[in-house]
Amino acid sequence: MLKKYFTSACALLASFAGSAQTTYFHQDFSQTTGLINPQPDTGQFSHVILTAPALSYHKFHKGYMEFTRSQLDSATGGIIRAMRATPFIPSPETLVVSMTFSVEGIQAPALNAMYFYVGEDFNPVNNSFPSNGLMFAKCSVNFLEDGFNIKDMETRQVSKIYSEKKLVTLKWILNNSEEPLMYRIHATSAEETAMPGTYDLWVDDEPVARAAKAYPGASAYSKTKLSNFEMRFRNGVGKIRIDEISIDDGKPAPIEDHPMVAPNPAKRDHITLSAKGVNAPSVRLIDLNGRVLPAKTVIEAPDKVSLKPLTPAASGIYVLQFQNQNGQKQTVKVMIE
Repeated sequence: MLKKYFTSACALLASFAGSAQTTYFHQDFSQTTGLINPQPDTGQFSHVILTAPALSYHKFHKGYMEFTRSQLDSATGGIIRAMRATPFIPSPETLVVSMTFSVEGIQAPALNAMYFYVGEDFNPVNNSFPSNGLMFAKCSVNFLEDGFNIKDMETRQVSKIYSEKKLVTLKWILNNSEEPLMYRIHATSAEETAMPGTYDLWVDDEPVARAAKAYPGASAYSKTKLSNFEMRFRNGVGKIRIDEISIDDGKPAPIEDHPMVAPNPAKRDHITLSAKGVNAPSVRLIDLNGRVLPAKTVIEAPDKVSLKPLTPAASGIYVLQFQNQNGQKQTVKVMIE
């Protein structure tokens, strides 16, 4: 039912060999407190703004963030804004945004129910929609009678329609540099290219927009045009669930810093973990209630371990926990089909 889950399985790579990845934001909502700070760290929003909290509100749950709008008209129904208005440091020339989310329910369809946009000088006080002059790119989620889809605002291209409660992963590759940005949607996919001044938008493994022009309208170039990010739920009535958000510069992380499950979703009886220096006996498969599932661990290679549950695991979300070669604990989310 759920497919191609989260960013751990979708390593988006750039072509700058040997360079270190900069993570600007990553949150899988494994904790429910301390997630908002005007001077944020890499796991915090700078602001979450509710203009009519009784009608439109957010909540942090264990493992996800939820947005709910209960009244149709955006002027009275309220707006929800979750943002990084504090500029990313260092200011990125390239940005990869990966979000796993679902539309949990639609009570009133609407186009552009939720917006995602990247730019600069986003104002957490003024709730007016930012002008094109502040934007690098924007896309949206449409609430439909029979589900939802994702629309690129520049090209007007849309994804296929997904049913309610379907988890999808949106991947947005934005290039404000002077050089082509090479990337992969996941570790085994073909290499793709985002050209300077453009962006690519994907949902799961399917492109929505390729080589789309950045800087909507007649916007002028700015070297800080990738410094802010915002989600804005402003139309329609329904509920949106955000399971994970990752924002980085698209440069590859060293393998020891980027453990990965592939394929992901994994099979019920076989999960493969790739990471450097895994302490195989320490690998545990844990469900969201904290229960450890009995499993056999098999070392396939120095940087690859297979975990075989003694009883096939039920479909759903799990956590792989293990120790690396330095004795440090690491975790990776995994979806079981």
